Amino acid sequence: MNWKVKLVLLFANLRKPIHATSYAHIGDLRSVATRAAKLGTFFFDKKIAIKSVEDTLADTVPVRIYNNKSTSKQRVIVYYHGGGFVLYNLEAHDNVCRRLCRDNNAIVVSVDYRLAPEFTFPAAHNDAFEALLWVKENIGKYGGDAENIVVAGDSAGGNLAACMAHRSIKNNIKLKAQILIYPWIDGKLKNPSIDRNGSGYMLEKETMFWFQKVYVPNEVERLIPEVSPCYESDFTKLPPAFIITGEFDPLIDDGYNYFTQLSKAKVMVKYKEYLELFHGFFNLPLMHVNVLHCYDDIRNFLAMIK
Repeated sequence: MNWKVKLVLLFANLRKPIHATSYAHIGDLRSVATRAAKLGTFFFDKKIAIKSVEDTLADTVPVRIYNNKSTSKQRVIVYYHGGGFVLYNLEAHDNVCRRLCRDNNAIVVSVDYRLAPEFTFPAAHNDAFEALLWVKENIGKYGGDAENIVVAGDSAGGNLAACMAHRSIKNNIKLKAQILIYPWIDGKLKNPSIDRNGSGYMLEKETMFWFQKVYVPNEVERLIPEVSPCYESDFTKLPPAFIITGEFDPLIDDGYNYFTQLSKAKVMVKYKEYLELFHGFFNLPLMHVNVLHCYDDIRNFLAMIK
């Protein structure tokens, strides 16, 4: 690990900004997590200038639309932020979406879905789909191509993106691709990497179980396909996928196992593990050269998808 990675992990282990059981109230947890995210962004990222950034409503769901060009028929990336279905908002992933917009010459629509514990399953998943439907119907007004939509997200947002890919098939909506960044896929939370990397690498095992309990309080629902896409019965019609994991992420097995499922179903799928990186690295592109490589790899992947 380079010194920057070690520094971030030292801070995380000392301050535990997303360690849920360290805080008595959800508001306190969100405040600490948001401040830590801003600090990380200040040191390990930079705000990229974009031609236009507009906040609006996708029917009832707040979204932020990033557009760096004035042309029509642009590719569209619908982005779902991470945070265990409990933390963060449009601001926390603003720099991420700016970079994706510029790097991929695409309109990015960032979705501000409802959070738990105020809103439990299926609130976030329903918001994610409502926003996607709105994009399909309205993005042409912003210069986007409704036939060239990519879903993407990190962590819990990766879960939403994967679930939206399945839900789109069931509703006869065609997507161009899906980008799943250290996605949460399996509600069992029993993969070996959760124990191997579940302490000392930002996202703690205990916090993962707490996130799940808060968003999906009904235990029976935790393994249904609408929450855990690895339990879907058919993967064959899914759009091309790029699944991204980090070497020290407790969710690395989720990503790799899902890659295996998609590969067996003959889905066009790319998988890459980024060495020396931990959960949350996507928000810290200047922390390690491998994070910048990840953004490059996304650009190269999408360039292949016509």
